[in-house]
Amino acid sequence: MKKNSPQIFLFGLLFVLCTSGCSDAVYDRIPEKVEGYPGVSLFIFHTSWCGYCNAELPLLKKIHAEYSPCGLRMIGINEDDNEKIMHAFVKAKEIPYEVVFWDFELMKKFGHPRAVPTHFLVDSTGNISMRQIGPLDETDLRKEIEKVLDVTHCHP
Repeated sequence: MKKNSPQIFLFGLLFVLCTSGCSDAVYDRIPEKVEGYPGVSLFIFHTSWCGYCNAELPLLKKIHAEYSPCGLRMIGINEDDNEKIMHAFVKAKEIPYEVVFWDFELMKKFGHPRAVPTHFLVDSTGNISMRQIGPLDETDLRKEIEKVLDVTHCHP
């Protein structure tokens, strides 16, 4: 029995690791609503060491420049080890939108996502209209934003 114990442990570990990155397994629970943020908001969960997070920064800066005058609020939720790393990252990358350091209550609101980057687009009533794990597609993001944000008097 002891001979098989390492194999059983490794199989179990492999199973957990493989299934933790599948679809909704990256959330404790899937939120439907996020309250406490007025207007339309795009939340971006990221870290300084994440390659995809860094690669999508030019797109996020462009979206911010074009849609923030229309009322889109963008909030980065940084999951680095400490705030010093976060502040250095925000300064070095010249991130133009608000970035806050993660905390347990904030993570709980979003179902404790365990993958970065993860994105939530929240409409003005708090309903989550889009959630995206992984890199964003510009065309899809624009379509989703324009579904929930009145851009009739704004020209993104």
